[in-house]
This record gives sequence, structure tokens and C-alpha cells, in this order.
Amino acid sequence: MPSTSGTLPSSVTPGNTSSATQINADGSSNNTIIETMLNLEEIDKDLYRSKKLWVPMGARGVFGGNLVGQALVAAMNTVSTEFSVHSLHSYFLLPGDPTTPILYHVERVRDGKSYCTRTVVATQRGNNVFVCTVSFQVPRSNAPSHQYPMPNVPHHSTLPSQEELILSMIEDPKIPENIAEFLKFRLQEPVALDFKDTKRHTFKDLKNPDVRTEQSFWIKSKGRLGDALALHQCVVAYGSDHNLLNTVPLAHGSTWLTRRGEKSNPGVMMMASLDHSMWFHCPFRADEWMLYVCESPRSGDDRGLTFGRIYREDGTLAVSVAQEGVVRLQPSKVEQPKL
Repeated sequence: MPSTSGTLPSSVTPGNTSSATQINADGSSNNTIIETMLNLEEIDKDLYRSKKLWVPMGARGVFGGNLVGQALVAAMNTVSTEFSVHSLHSYFLLPGDPTTPILYHVERVRDGKSYCTRTVVATQRGNNVFVCTVSFQVPRSNAPSHQYPMPNVPHHSTLPSQEELILSMIEDPKIPENIAEFLKFRLQEPVALDFKDTKRHTFKDLKNPDVRTEQSFWIKSKGRLGDALALHQCVVAYGSDHNLLNTVPLAHGSTWLTRRGEKSNPGVMMMASLDHSMWFHCPFRADEWMLYVCESPRSGDDRGLTFGRIYREDGTLAVSVAQEGVVRLQPSKVEQPKL
């Protein structure tokens, strides 16, 4: 398992605020897609500026994981390497504009012997767009522990990648032309992570899924990362926003591709994250396959609640996640009986 003392890109090193790309002693460099997305520039003490922002297709603003990951990088740059993040709690206030850098201001709330706390406020054009409080702890790995067991799902080695699924659908003559064009653009997006869904492997599955309140998929970064635990934690913080809120429409038998009126399922009008919390339980590597289990216990009032559990391949529960978001579903028009 990685440790906090390993080398990693300088912009994601606790206590190190240099932002230059460098080749580390182990031959690694901060040139993977995910490290580019996380890289920050220090412009003053406790003040950082984004270098790369990404808006997914169809989204209203910057990808939420981009904000969470970069805020965690900023906070980590202000703490000693003996501390490791154990939790973060954040709110998305306004959609981020990808054409303007985001500024991250870190407030050093508290420094203790076992715990320290930082609050990060992200601003754009003078407006607060995101706020995050991060708590760090000096780890005590010998303490008693327990966990939920990892569910039994198909192993990642037996599953197609997201890119393979998209290519197979593009080449399928039965796929509508407008959907095929959408998928071609989707394939060109700078996605920093690899995904393997444990269930949905056909266009029909994506368009009209079974009604269920959970989904799971394998996830890891693209490319090999350095050994520092701090980097792997920031990568998982970035990736934890992927697909989590999409669990809510599944509970209604819908996805973004579902057309209103089909199977009487509601159409997805809008989704946006409202808040995001994470708890880091133990060391892990984000460049090795991890299982992300997502559940949605409740939705209503145009909001959906989701919980996530991220397991190492050996079955150890490494990270827990909670998120609520705006989920606006347009009910299909049901023909009224004639009187």
C-alpha cells in the first residue's frame, strides 16, 4: 500500500506548494490525465489557481469531481506529511465556468497533535462557487476495525471497458444515428479514469435499465501514479463524483438516454450535485481497480440522496461517500381514459 512519504507530483504533495512538472526519482511524472486535472498553481500563501477544468457533455458547469479533487490538493499543500485526510464535507454553490480559472483559498482552521482542519473556498469572478472543509488525522492503523463486506460482482478482468462498450454501440447498425454521433463525441472526452460497469453492457441496458436503487462499477486512474497516498486520495476524490448521482434515475428505470414515454419511465431533465462528503478509511492505490458501489435510498422534491462505498480489490472498504443532488425527472405523459 502507498504511504504518505512517497514521491508524487509536487502540486499534490502535503506541505509542498511548488507547481512545476517534474520527473520523480522513481521515473514517474505528473503527466497523466488525472494529474493534469488536479494540478494547481500557487499564487500566494494559502491561495491556489486551477490550471485545467473539465465540463462533461451535457453538464451545466465544471465537473464536480474536478472541484473536490483540486480543493483537496489545496488543503493538503498546507498540512504536514504526518497527517492524512480522513474526511471532507463540501457544498457546490454555483456552476463553475471552464473559461475562467478557479481560485482556492485555504483557511487554516485548526492545528492539533492528532487532528487538523482546513476550509477551502473556491471563487470565480468574485463569487463563491464551492466550499469544502477537510479534516486530517495522524493515522493509527493498529486500532480495532470492522466494515461492510464487499458485494459479490463480476471480476473486472471479465468485463468490457467503457471505451469498448461505446465502440461496439457505434458500430451497431441498429443504433440511431443521432445516438451514434453522441457516443462518438463521448469517446473523445478527456476522461481521466477507466470504468467497467458490472451490469449494463448493451444499448438497451443503457436506454431502459431495470428499476433498481443500486449500481456498481470498477474504477481506476488511467496510467500509473506515484506511490504517495496523498495523490491517490486526491484521485479518488476526483473520481467519486462520477456516476454516483446517476443512481437516482435508475430507481425510476431511467438514464440520460431514456426517452419520455418509453415504458412510462420519466425523462431526465437536469442533474447537479448539491453537496459531497467522503470518509477515507485506509491506504489504497487509485491506479489499481477498485469497486465503487452506489446506492440511492430516497428521492423527492427534485432532490436525490446517494451513498457510495469504494473497495480495494482485496475486499477492504477504503472510502465511503455521500452526496445529494438536484434530480429533475419529467414524468411521461400517460394517456387519460376517455369518459
